[in-house]
Amino acid sequence: MDRECAHRKIRDAVVAGIFYPDEPAELARAVDAALDASPNVETGALAILSPRAGFGYSGAVQAAAWKAAAGRPVSRVVVLGTRRYNAQDSVYLPESSVFKTPLGFIHVDRDLCAELESCGTMFDTNDLPHLEDHSIEVQLPFMQRLFPDADLVPLILEGADGAVVANLARALDLVIAPLAADTLIVVSSNLGSSRNSDDALATSEHMLELISSKQWRGLLAQRDHGFSHGSAALAAFLAMKN
Repeated sequence: MDRECAHRKIRDAVVAGIFYPDEPAELARAVDAALDASPNVETGALAILSPRAGFGYSGAVQAAAWKAAAGRPVSRVVVLGTRRYNAQDSVYLPESSVFKTPLGFIHVDRDLCAELESCGTMFDTNDLPHLEDHSIEVQLPFMQRLFPDADLVPLILEGADGAVVANLARALDLVIAPLAADTLIVVSSNLGSSRNSDDALATSEHMLELISSKQWRGLLAQRDHGFSHGSAALAAFLAMKN
């Protein structure tokens, strides 16, 4: 174990071996193969939308999203996830200083987390939501392969209250936007959620229309009509001014 990590609180991998391989060499090969097989796209993206599903279902799409972010220096990765529970409207920052996957340790940018927490009462520092939700963890192997030296700013949004989403967007504008040159924002969200492929396609197309026109309130309004739980995190990103 990294000597520095040994004295810090660690958020261990929870879905390794379930959502992605738990053997380090196998995981590295799988991620690299998915990245290599991705279509050549314009790189250097400042923000990406990446599915929050397991590698076996969406690894190719995750790889394509992350590949679009390659090609520029990234010092920190801000991952916006959404909790499936809706007990309250909050944004959860981690208590842990380190996130762990089979590929090793990722350091949390505690200073930026503290700055975000100071932006409003909707922020809550609590590891439990981070342990119960996989939306951030499934993105981390791609981060480790492409940006191994970057720090992590993990945010989990619970609920879909418009005021909380707008306040989160303002906090991101205040704290994160000035660092855009070497920051990557990752929204961990599926497009649609349905067992019926036709319904899922229709929902995804409608969601893409709302995204292209930055109708973040429309995403929240449609959340109970087949949209992914991750749409609240996407709405917060779209509500940013910068």
